[in-house]
Amino acid sequence: MPPNFRLPDGAHPRICSFFGLWLDASDGDLPEANCFDVAALSVDYPLLASIGVDEPDKVLVWRRVSSKVRWPFGTPVSGRPVVESVPPLSVRRVMNSFTETLESGMPDYFETTSWLYGGSTRALSRLVVPVNAGAGRELIALWEIMDPPAAP
Repeated sequence: MPPNFRLPDGAHPRICSFFGLWLDASDGDLPEANCFDVAALSVDYPLLASIGVDEPDKVLVWRRVSSKVRWPFGTPVSGRPVVESVPPLSVRRVMNSFTETLESGMPDYFETTSWLYGGSTRALSRLVVPVNAGAGRELIALWEIMDPPAAP
């Protein structure tokens, strides 16, 4: 369990709640992927997905995706590369973040303050946590739509 990682004050309550589930499952080490049933958890965490690595090319792919809601970015499709769903201007940052989380075993939290999607402004937060999956690691990622900041 990474001792130095903390969510910022004011993180969305669902992000905090999911992080608490991950901490409880970790028991001092990375939890197992089978501790997180994406389909069952998506009732409470609608923008939840698991991400794995396809060998030998080390391509990040969507493993399990909540399908009960409309995603605020390109809809993830199980078995397809993550990069296909990420907004073009965010690809490098998101892929680097996910890769770093896989390699380090350290969760990552990110907020974007404004993002245009389908003609409307979105504000999102994202928590990505590593889990053990067989001989390697996977990620569990949760996005949360937040109220966009007020215009000055």
